[in-house]
Amino acid sequence: MRVVTGRVARHAARGLTLVAWFGAGVTACAPATGARGAADGPGRAFVSRRDEVVRIGSFASLQAVAASRRYVYAAGADGIAIYDRLGDRWLPPLTREAGFTDRQVTVMAGDPVEEALWMGVPGGIVLYRPLTEQVQRTMLTGVPDLIVFDRSGTGDAFVRSGGQWTRVSRVGITTPLATAPAGSAVIVPPALPQLVQAWPQLRMQPQLFVRGADATRPQRPLDIVAASASPDRSSELWLATNGDGLVRLDPTFQQGRALAFGLLEPGVGALAPASDGVWIAGLGESRTRAGLTFATPDLQRWRWIDGTIAVPLLGTRTFALASRAHRVWMGTDRGLVRVDTRGTGDLVAWTRLDGLADERVLALAPQGEGTWIGTPRGLTWVSDFVDAGGAARRDTRTRGVGPHLLDGVPVQALQAVGDTLWVGTSAGLLAIPRALSGGAISRPVSDDPALRRGVRALAWSDSVLLAATDGVVLRLAPRAARAPQRVDALDPTLVGVPTRVGIDAWAMWVAGTDGLVIVSRASGARHVLRSGVDLRGAVTDVVATRDWFFVGTPSGLVRVRRTSDGTIP
Repeated sequence: MRVVTGRVARHAARGLTLVAWFGAGVTACAPATGARGAADGPGRAFVSRRDEVVRIGSFASLQAVAASRRYVYAAGADGIAIYDRLGDRWLPPLTREAGFTDRQVTVMAGDPVEEALWMGVPGGIVLYRPLTEQVQRTMLTGVPDLIVFDRSGTGDAFVRSGGQWTRVSRVGITTPLATAPAGSAVIVPPALPQLVQAWPQLRMQPQLFVRGADATRPQRPLDIVAASASPDRSSELWLATNGDGLVRLDPTFQQGRALAFGLLEPGVGALAPASDGVWIAGLGESRTRAGLTFATPDLQRWRWIDGTIAVPLLGTRTFALASRAHRVWMGTDRGLVRVDTRGTGDLVAWTRLDGLADERVLALAPQGEGTWIGTPRGLTWVSDFVDAGGAARRDTRTRGVGPHLLDGVPVQALQAVGDTLWVGTSAGLLAIPRALSGGAISRPVSDDPALRRGVRALAWSDSVLLAATDGVVLRLAPRAARAPQRVDALDPTLVGVPTRVGIDAWAMWVAGTDGLVIVSRASGARHVLRSGVDLRGAVTDVVATRDWFFVGTPSGLVRVRRTSDGTIP
């Protein structure tokens, strides 16, 4: 017998959540709390250590579910989502960085004695206590397929693994059993087969209890892969579904509610800030559901917007995302998509059939009643030809697609500043004053050869324009007519191929295939997060709010708390 236990600690130098201690015995440790930041800068709010770095994957398709007296645990490919059903709030999920095993969860059961989750994985049993963030691992032979509990009051678990029963104590001591425990001596958490027998309506189109009718969306069955019941409520079931995430169902009154949490599809292709949160688009890797995800900064309120029958988004890779009022513009590998975020989320798409020079939309810059789009074949204006009521008002023949500019020149970045449009192309940085009125295309006045190199990303804040090339980040002050300056602290060679650059009142940052560099504008302090070490994969996009950085990667969304100097811990 061998027991391995763990608890969550912090790697202070990188500000990352890691499993930093493993050893014998069981240690319960309440999470530490963060310090209060400066009143006039980021990080001013009290933030617990548990929330400093949170990684969120996709929890639309689940594998298992279990309920305890307070918490509901839903297992997906990216970890364990934890819902506090009494407080109606989500806890940070249990992920690989916090001790979650990458091995498949074969069985789950909520503890009837304490707030804990028992998980069976090939070759072992895992006990997780969310209140202390403690992970306890016990090795077993075989693959666990059933977990029941001692009714006598000890709270020990009986685990069936490879046809052999083993008693597992709360401190991880195992005792092999010659025979199965008596049925009268154990508590058996009800699973899907037992709940279907008790509630036969689970067999008959349960989606009617959960979803409203929407003629614009394709109809999908509600595929239930696992189920659990609240131990203290006779008519509260929790369903793990393949595509609809976690569902709370009252079978007595035939009422259900899907509790969206996490990303609609795996991976993040692009991010866009909203007035009350962040919009997230995917990489096109899901074959179940795809579309937009919305999350509030506290990660408590989530919304999923699917593609429609007319504009399907399955398999669609999003390169750029921008929001303006109640519109979200998506630059994808299948054209431009506009999403009306009100109501059911209507979608309109523009492709080469509508006049686009290329369906790969790499950059967006909303202005007025439309958006500029950059493609590998140039620059195009697309007007929003539908009014607030949904009626076409003009440009119905061309659907709002204007003439093509910079024909044949790859446009990789766009930034609208007032009535000027800055364009990052493979041939350097360009500007179009009075872009909507047909201004002439020009170059910034400078002898710096970096302005003739390919510009991959642009960002604007308080009269400063940042332009990122493969070798340097340039700082321009167009309104002051000063010569461009090289920002040496933002070294793009540290991040591989740059994908995004950003700036706000407190910090500047550049992201790329190899990581993320953040520099404080006040102190000059630099922080580097490296792909494969601090982050799982390349950085596809970054959005900053006053208190948080939201970092998009192929493995999901990472939310990192900002410190008082605008960087990260």
